[in-house]
Amino acid sequence: MRTSRGAPRPLALASPRIAGARLLACAVLLSACRKVDGAEDDQPAPVAVRTAPVVRADIARTVDLVGTLEPLPGADVKLGPIVAGRLAEVLVTEGDRVGPGQVLARLDATPLRDAVRQAEAQLAQGRAAAANAATRLSRARQAFSAGVAAQQEVDDAALQDESARAAVRTAEAVVSTARNQLDRGELKAPFEGVVAKVAAAAGEPVDPSKMVVEVAQVEVLELRAPVAPAQAALLRAGQAASVETEAQAGKLFPAQVTAVSPVVDPTTGAALARVRVRNPQGTLRANAVARGHVVVDVHKTALVVPKAAIVGGPEGPGVELVDQGKARRVAVRTGYDDGERVEVLSGVTENQQVIVQGAYAIPDGTPVRPQEPAIARPSETSAAPPKEQE
Repeated sequence: MRTSRGAPRPLALASPRIAGARLLACAVLLSACRKVDGAEDDQPAPVAVRTAPVVRADIARTVDLVGTLEPLPGADVKLGPIVAGRLAEVLVTEGDRVGPGQVLARLDATPLRDAVRQAEAQLAQGRAAAANAATRLSRARQAFSAGVAAQQEVDDAALQDESARAAVRTAEAVVSTARNQLDRGELKAPFEGVVAKVAAAAGEPVDPSKMVVEVAQVEVLELRAPVAPAQAALLRAGQAASVETEAQAGKLFPAQVTAVSPVVDPTTGAALARVRVRNPQGTLRANAVARGHVVVDVHKTALVVPKAAIVGGPEGPGVELVDQGKARRVAVRTGYDDGERVEVLSGVTENQQVIVQGAYAIPDGTPVRPQEPAIARPSETSAAPPKEQE
């Protein structure tokens, strides 16, 4: 069939490969246009940080001690038997309060009583022998006076009399020792205190080398801690201090420095410091590890920042300031450090905002957004109790 010359020809359909290439080119062009039109969208979003102001406050220089809480010298006694024997009964347990002279434990008294009876029998025998010797001496002297006995007989009788009287004195000492051992078969409290430890049970054999009961006075304890010579030079008797233990973290007990050793232990290279703390309620435990804090100086109205604001680096300590919405690191010179705050001697001024969280990962010039501290829910408030002082 013939067609007219002016009739249009039908268009051929494009292949799938050509169509895909065209779509990809359009997507690339569209993406390029978006990058040009929205160049400002590539700016980094501000980093949320926690901040705190530089403020003026008093800050103390402290010497921190770590040691053990121990009873005062002479206020901790370990009691054991004077003689070997078998423990008949223990009358107290740990934590019991005891008074002076109170019986705490007893040995089996049967062999001790037998020893007393035997010693008393020997004493009676010795006294009888001494009486007989005294009678013979008296008769020998009368016979010598009458001229019917020689001087040698008198001397022999006198020697026997002296020997018999010496034997009596020896027997009396044996009796006294046996009675003392019987009496010391009872372990008695030397003073008013608390039973710190019971180291043996009824029925066990014991000897003078074995402790049975320990009695201590814990109303006043001493923190005994080794101190480096440089820090020991800052301490003196009478300085105010505070003591805390891991068992009651955050609770400070008032204390006072009582002594600082004038010599350094050649083994440890440290001097011994003693800090006395009152413990009327028995809250602190003897032999527990504790920390002491001694205030040795105070700087008034110093510039201070939270310790978390101080960042280290090759150039020394510094802080990250919030300057016109951006982080800016500045070098600082620090002073006293009380564990929570740090004195800043140069580099910042009062009321400047310093970053206290996230400063290590923020380069200079990074946009930042100060964030208010989150309000803790009731279940979170118990996680970090505030410090209190008894």
